[in-house]
Amino acid sequence: MLVENANSKLNAGGKQMAYKVETELRKIGAQVKVQVREHTFLADEPLSLKGTDAGPNPVEYLLSALGGCLSITAADINSRHPEIGLEKFETEIKGRVRRFSDKTSKLDQISIKFNVVSQLDEKQQHAFIKSVIKYCTVHASLDKEIKINYLDGDKQ
Repeated sequence: MLVENANSKLNAGGKQMAYKVETELRKIGAQVKVQVREHTFLADEPLSLKGTDAGPNPVEYLLSALGGCLSITAADINSRHPEIGLEKFETEIKGRVRRFSDKTSKLDQISIKFNVVSQLDEKQQHAFIKSVIKYCTVHASLDKEIKINYLDGDKQ
C-alpha cells in the first residue's frame, strides 16, 4: 500500500518511491508546461530548433537532474558524516547527443567535472565522490550505454 509523501509516494516498507510529473504541449513554439507538485516550469528548444528559448530543453533538464541529484547526494552523505567538512560541491556537466540515420537521437556521452572542497585528503575525497556517484538515483538510472567521464576540477 502506498502512502502519500510530500515529495513522492513511498511504500510502507520504505523501499519504493514513485514520482509524478505532468506535461502539456503549449501552442507556442516547442514550449512544454511541466507541473511537478506545486512547481510549474517550461521546457523549450532554442530558436535554432524552432523553439522560443523560454526554458532549458529536455536534454538540459536531464543533465540538470543529474547535477542536482549528485549535489543533493553529496549533501546527504556530508550530513551523516560531518567529518567530511564539505565546503563546496560543484559540477559542470556536458552531454553529447548522437544523431542516427533514421533521424533518432540519444545522449551517448556525458562528462562530469567535479569541483569539491572538503576536509578530506585526496584519496578520501576520491572515495567520497565515488560514493556520491554510487548513491545518486539519477546516475544509477541512466542507460549503461552512455559513456560517462568523471573529471576532477583541479586536474584538467
